[in-house]
Amino acid sequence: MGRTRLLDIARQVGVSEATVSRVLNDRNGVSEKTRSAVLEAARRLGRLAPQMPALSVGRSVGVVVPDLENPIFAQWLERIEAHAFEADATVQVAMRVRTRDRERAAVDRFLQAGASGIIMVSGFHAYAQDPPQHYRDLIAAGVPLVLVNGVREGLDAAFISTDDSDAIDAAVRHLRELGHRRIGLAVGDEHTWPVRAKIAAFERSGSAERAGDRPIAFTDFSRAGGYEAAGELVRRGATAIVCGSDVMATGVLEGARAAGLRVPGDLSVVGYDDIPQASMTTPPLTTIRQDLDAMARAAVRAALGGGDRSRRPVRTELVVRPQLVVRGSTGAAPGSRADTMAR
Repeated sequence: MGRTRLLDIARQVGVSEATVSRVLNDRNGVSEKTRSAVLEAARRLGRLAPQMPALSVGRSVGVVVPDLENPIFAQWLERIEAHAFEADATVQVAMRVRTRDRERAAVDRFLQAGASGIIMVSGFHAYAQDPPQHYRDLIAAGVPLVLVNGVREGLDAAFISTDDSDAIDAAVRHLRELGHRRIGLAVGDEHTWPVRAKIAAFERSGSAERAGDRPIAFTDFSRAGGYEAAGELVRRGATAIVCGSDVMATGVLEGARAAGLRVPGDLSVVGYDDIPQASMTTPPLTTIRQDLDAMARAAVRAALGGGDRSRRPVRTELVVRPQLVVRGSTGAAPGSRADTMAR
């Protein structure tokens, strides 16, 4: 028979898995009555030896990321690990988390391993539907939860994100100064809050020439998605494209070359993230830089409860202003006054 799961103990006692984890890892925030019931059930089910006290473990942070194919998530992990190390904490990682069930399973493993707090980078909190129940279970049990990219009402978690509205405003303003009037937006799933924020800012910018016209391509945040978006938006007359990620922007560059277009002579491209590869594309990519170091530092601090394990999680929000980094992929719009003067 396999090792007793937290879920087995939780069902026996009638509490959440997060509460069981807090008891087994000797953390505060649980009544003595509940603690005794959990320990008794754990011994009965073979999770603990008779009368063996639960072992206390060092502080650790569980981190969930969708994948490592996009370098931005590797950067997130590197920065989180660096700040966790400074705080004398370790990092546990779950990647390729693309379903709610897998996210829940990752949370369960983190709790079994004694995670002090959990950071979700672009997790299922970002989707428009109700957030997963395991978020509420974590919060109810007093486990600090940090949600990166996407703000939700009704959750006492720490929310950390880049100001998407400011990012799109800066990109569009830069392109308009270069004479572009037909600007397209390439993004991923429109059912996520970060994408919705980008769309709202883009539409406020008046980038469509005609009322009701939405020069927006919905694909995915990948190289292939950017390639597809380039074809669609160029056909619709775009002379510049703002992308939802740098990886997507590299696909737009490829799509432009395949169509025989010069960047930036015929088409200007703006990315989002400023991954290390952004400065090495041909031409180097103009992009929106996220302040990952500041965001990761805040995420680790929130996940560790600010150093006070007895504190209950409270709702906090940190929105970090991004920076426009201008490189060679943006230039004067074809036929504009700026283009004529440049010639």
